Amino acid sequence: MHMVKLFAILVLIGFMKPQKAYEAIVIGHQIRYLRRVKDMSQKTLASKIGVSVGWIGRIERGLYLPNLKLLFKIAKALQVKVKDLFPAEL
Repeated sequence: MHMVKLFAILVLIGFMKPQKAYEAIVIGHQIRYLRRVKDMSQKTLASKIGVSVGWIGRIERGLYLPNLKLLFKIAKALQVKVKDLFPAEL
């Protein structure tokens, strides 16, 4: 328990950064790939699903793992199935 508190304190004061989840990174890269294949800008995707451009950037960089509702919106905007947002390596 003390290690968790110590890690949280180190993150807050900037000595350590929390590790990105592998799944978030891989799904984010897949979303970026599909968006580019569809020749769609981050701005267009953001407006289609109702989030900010910055939010799309955070998703694509793996800083944020979108919830299921948002994944369905992204898939619809990109005209793909939700399963296509998950690369084979997952």
